[in-house]
Amino acid sequence: MHRRSVVTFVGDDPGVRDRVARAIESAWGGSRVPDLRAVGAAEVVGARADDTDPLPLTDVCGIVATGRAVADDAVAENLSATPEGVPVIVVLEETTADGFRSALRAGPSDVVTEAELDAEAADEADTDVLTQRLAERVSPGRIRFSVDDADRLREVLLDAGSTLMSTRTDEVDTKITWTMANVGEHAEADRIVCYLRDGETFDPRYVWCPDGCDTASCSLDEFPQPDRLTTFENVVHSSAQSTAERRIDDSERVENETAGEPPATVHVPLVADWELIGVLSVETDAWRTWIEEEVDLYRTFADLIAHTIARNDRRLEIRRRTEQLEQFSSVVSHDLRNPLNVLSGYVDMIDDEISPSKHAPMDRAITRMETLLDNLLMLAKRGETIGETEPTPVCQVAEDAWTSIRAPHATLTLADEIGTVQADPLRLRQLFENLFRNAVEHGGPRVDIEIGPRDGADGVGMYIADDGPGVSPDVSDSLFDSGVSTADSSGIGLAIVSRIADAHGWEVDVTNDDGAVFDISFEAPTAVEPT
Repeated sequence: MHRRSVVTFVGDDPGVRDRVARAIESAWGGSRVPDLRAVGAAEVVGARADDTDPLPLTDVCGIVATGRAVADDAVAENLSATPEGVPVIVVLEETTADGFRSALRAGPSDVVTEAELDAEAADEADTDVLTQRLAERVSPGRIRFSVDDADRLREVLLDAGSTLMSTRTDEVDTKITWTMANVGEHAEADRIVCYLRDGETFDPRYVWCPDGCDTASCSLDEFPQPDRLTTFENVVHSSAQSTAERRIDDSERVENETAGEPPATVHVPLVADWELIGVLSVETDAWRTWIEEEVDLYRTFADLIAHTIARNDRRLEIRRRTEQLEQFSSVVSHDLRNPLNVLSGYVDMIDDEISPSKHAPMDRAITRMETLLDNLLMLAKRGETIGETEPTPVCQVAEDAWTSIRAPHATLTLADEIGTVQADPLRLRQLFENLFRNAVEHGGPRVDIEIGPRDGADGVGMYIADDGPGVSPDVSDSLFDSGVSTADSSGIGLAIVSRIADAHGWEVDVTNDDGAVFDISFEAPTAVEPT
């Protein structure tokens, strides 16, 4: 893509080439005069679409060919295959029937004879005919996307997608700005501004403008065609050039070029959850014609930005709500534990003074209340089921967990040493506590619990078994679902066990063997080491 577009001259006649150069300068002049690229007939014939260099007949705003060049059938065929938007003007050195037939095979937009050129040159009062035909047929100075340009920008957007999708919250602003700069440089834009909606105002949140620019907040009505943006449609404004503008003299032309003509722009809506959350503006001060494929790529870029912003907003909202829930749970737990501790102390004092039938219901109520509070804090902990892991002695953690279980007549037996496992000690302890409480709730206050190692074909682990009634077949498939219980409890204890195991990369299963047997398989044989 060129900052100034190109008129290609096809032929080997230096006299005609110089005449075309003068006509281009006369037709437009100023800073927007197209470049002239001269190629010989042999170069046109030898060009192929798979060449690394651009074809001499592509990515141009117009072509002027000599009659002798188009007399070559291969040249005429290549010229006739040029895009419809690229005009071809043939300059015939000899006005003969064969010459016109050769010219017509090239599919020209216009034919100028050398006789016409000579006649006009004799009368200096008239404008050169080639200058007129160029001004009428060719739209210079407009940057157009080529296939290679689209491919390069597509690769940039693929990288941008990977970058933005892996962005952390504290990196969002930096990576969006960096990606905008990368896209702007490859698209040869002068400015890219990302406006984000704040009520009725659109604020320029992200700006790429290497030459500096002034941006300000604006309302939706200040964007071009706001009704199209509200229906999630792109708004495209290519540079306009009227016939009168193409024919003005140099003094008027220079004045117009510095008069602040509106830039060529593309405005693309940023949409998230079917709402307009912003507008992406791509601008260039050069004369530019936007093509559909190019605009589609900018729409893809806008969708990436919108998705990144929406995902980050959801992430921040979840974090805010989780912090509120954690704070609320901590306050509730603290306020409830104080009177619960007082009640527990008095129950312990009167243990020997009242009958077990009266003491047991109070003790169970206190135990259940403590369990509910522990589970509440676990579920409210901000999304992090486990913290830092370390080599943890399994049996020692199990014994520590047993001390917090209010079941003086129940027993815990360690069948054999299990060793150490890479785990979060606090969460492993909570796993044991919940399994122990589950055994007491279902097996009664005198339940016997046994822990031992297991070594199977799929790795190593441990089992936690009790001599209670076992697991009912009706709930075996949903036992670890939140709210499922057969003992009139909260039903979240085993759900937390499953959650802790999953967070460590372990698997937990339950079977019946003279009671319930919880089988925990560690991630790999190397997860457990002997002590």
